[in-house]
Amino acid sequence: MSTAARPAFKVWLETDEGHVFGPGVYSLLRKVEETGTLKEAAQAIGMSYRYAWGLVKKAEEKLGQPLLKAHKGGRAGGGGAELTEVGRQFLEEFSRIEAVVSQLSRDAWQLGGFGTSNKVEGVVIDLMMTEESAEITLSLKESTLVRLVIPQKLISEKGITEGDHLKVELICVTDSLNKKE
Repeated sequence: MSTAARPAFKVWLETDEGHVFGPGVYSLLRKVEETGTLKEAAQAIGMSYRYAWGLVKKAEEKLGQPLLKAHKGGRAGGGGAELTEVGRQFLEEFSRIEAVVSQLSRDAWQLGGFGTSNKVEGVVIDLMMTEESAEITLSLKESTLVRLVIPQKLISEKGITEGDHLKVELICVTDSLNKKE
């Protein structure tokens, strides 16, 4: 059996302080939605309750907002957890971003990689220049962001500034991964 390499991506959300929300927190919150408790959610995905609780708390601290609302039970039980509105928004946003990245990866792979493109359109909301390159952050529809790193010279030549409306073509180059030597 021949196993060919294929592109794979891991999606996470971050703030200036770093990693906030990735596949672990996403899976955990999804399971909390299904089970109604953090303990059962953690068990269902093979995490200890203590580890799961720590993941959620770290994410909440970095965000400055709660993702879960806990309900204490009495002697007869009845405790549980539910997602806050912020928690639901992060689930939806993460799911949407992961679907876009997955689709880009799958399309590029199925179409042979090189030259496969996806056009996106958005408003430049941040432009960071270095000596050789520039990092552009585009705001797309439905509050999705795309960050591009391009040669700084191109920014100067095109006169791109914050607030400009740009159409860009994302090209995924994967063709060389499948070539046999």
